[in-house]
Amino acid sequence: MRSASPAAGGSAGGAPPAGLRLGDRVRAGRPLLVGALSLAAGVVLWWLVTVAFDIPAYRLPTPGAVASHALTLARDGALTLHVQQTLAEVVQGVLLGSVLGVVLAMLFTRVRPLERVLMPLIVIAQVTPKISIAPLIVLWLGLGIGSKIALITLVSFYPVLINMTMRLRTIPTGVDDLARLLRIGPIARAIKIDLPYSLPAIAVGLRLGVLQAVTAAVIGEFIGAEAGLGYLERQAQDNDDIRLVIISLGLLCLLAWVLYALVGLVERRLSNRFGAA
Repeated sequence: MRSASPAAGGSAGGAPPAGLRLGDRVRAGRPLLVGALSLAAGVVLWWLVTVAFDIPAYRLPTPGAVASHALTLARDGALTLHVQQTLAEVVQGVLLGSVLGVVLAMLFTRVRPLERVLMPLIVIAQVTPKISIAPLIVLWLGLGIGSKIALITLVSFYPVLINMTMRLRTIPTGVDDLARLLRIGPIARAIKIDLPYSLPAIAVGLRLGVLQAVTAAVIGEFIGAEAGLGYLERQAQDNDDIRLVIISLGLLCLLAWVLYALVGLVERRLSNRFGAA
């Protein structure tokens, strides 16, 4: 009886029991399961509505017709260019927006007069509807990828800027005193203290910025583009191809969800390492 007690204690103090790990996996996968079931229920409801009310295919095709058309386009490679174009716009725009947000946040926390001068202009740019800014950017930068990246940068840097600024202002005063005592320069401090401390906040800003970035990409492609999912959807609308409109919309939703989930995974890892934002 005594020999069993240390074994039990060792199990409790070491790795968690298999049943507990399984329970954690089930709880972690529950949102994904619920989301999949909701999506399946929505598709079933869509099919029932088209069949029960005998809706013409040119108004609302069945899920099977849309899926069949999507597979045909995928086999022909007709969707690849547009998916790659929108993905490239979003990734590059978000990366540039993140760098801009990080740099401005560091400057604002160290040079308060600069924040008082620039923040009103930044707020005005953010509250202005992007659909009204997009034509101006397209006229300046043309129909290529540059105008979409610029628009995405404009909408994605703000969440990073706000979250990182708030995070930097919570740095304990003892850290500031220690940095001055050790005579750490501004660049070294930014790299060794400010940036690592702000990583969870940057991830939170990225998670919000990614969703806005996909919307901005579609707006830019609607206004003027040569490729992209927004461009494809606009062409499908002009040609009364409702199946292609739904396919483009579905791909945009999938793209936004994948990017959002990836950034969320990074955010959780950074929060575990450096603390929640």
